[in-house]
Amino acid sequence: MSAPDFTAIPVLDLEQANTDKAAFLSQLQHALIHIGFFYVKGHKIAPSFLDSLTKQTIGYFDLSLDEKLKTDKIHSPTFLGYSVQGNEITKNKRDNREQFDFANELPATWTEGHHIHERLTGPNLWPHEDVLPGFRQSVLSFHQQAQDLAEMLTRLVAEALGLEPNALLDHYVLPGQQHRAKLIKYPAVDQLDPNDGTQGVGPHRDTASLLTLLYQANDLPGLQVQNHAGAWIDAPAIPNTFVVNIGTGLEYLVHNVAIATTHRVLNPPPGRGPRYSIPFFLGARLDKKLAPIDIPQRILDQRPQTVVTDSGHQFGRVYKSDPGLYAVLNRISSHRDVGAKFYAQLAKEHGIITSLPSVGY
Repeated sequence: MSAPDFTAIPVLDLEQANTDKAAFLSQLQHALIHIGFFYVKGHKIAPSFLDSLTKQTIGYFDLSLDEKLKTDKIHSPTFLGYSVQGNEITKNKRDNREQFDFANELPATWTEGHHIHERLTGPNLWPHEDVLPGFRQSVLSFHQQAQDLAEMLTRLVAEALGLEPNALLDHYVLPGQQHRAKLIKYPAVDQLDPNDGTQGVGPHRDTASLLTLLYQANDLPGLQVQNHAGAWIDAPAIPNTFVVNIGTGLEYLVHNVAIATTHRVLNPPPGRGPRYSIPFFLGARLDKKLAPIDIPQRILDQRPQTVVTDSGHQFGRVYKSDPGLYAVLNRISSHRDVGAKFYAQLAKEHGIITSLPSVGY
């Protein structure tokens, strides 16, 4: 059946999962199948901690460019670290944002002959503690709290789709797997070159992941979600909530019943200053071919038949046969300087042009 077009993103209260679980799961099921996005409140991550994290985020981006470049992604094949404004590419256009990618701390273990996705794993690149005291501790604390929340939500997602709570466990729990997160700064339009456009990040779906949790750290517009008819719906910041959305990994595992909805971010309007956001990605396993799991027919019967999207699914065929290679190719395509330095031959084999597009597109 065709899903109704949504005009707003629902807010789900995790407290209700304890007091009226059936009602909560019904709301969650609708959000998963017909929207692909929802807010959660009652998540137990303290507002005071999130306020402190926001200050640390702003502090990082306020560092001098020379200081930030010491943690630039170009120093590591993991794609962890800093990206300057305009360096990431979505749909062959520059994204107008600075970002800092991080993950749970793990050592680099990849050697020649091992699967290429293992090269994505390695240590974070941190600014020196003297430069930004408490930054590393705050960021890693957020990562752990966000992962705990994402894993709890994944169990509820399974139940909402008629499965046992741990039905998805084997698809994201892997010893030694890194789950990634970002700190992001979107400059306001008046802080950009006129040729830069207003693409904070272009239309996309979150790849090779199960769930994304996004904390919108200040009250500025920008995040938009594409409904099934193709219209763009605003997802404004709501205090003390996370925005949750489905990744293509989960969509694939559940036979496209839960939708990895296309979304984008526009740069803030003139005079409003920069927008800050902090997403966490619960990644699907990369070490083995994934197979869709058994879903009850009553759930399959609700699968949307028509979903308009401005996002492609590049390397989609690769994902079904080799999720690890798929993840690497997507990172090369998005961060072409790192791809050119560490993965030039792989990029050439898959037709990825590692040069950046011109600024005035």
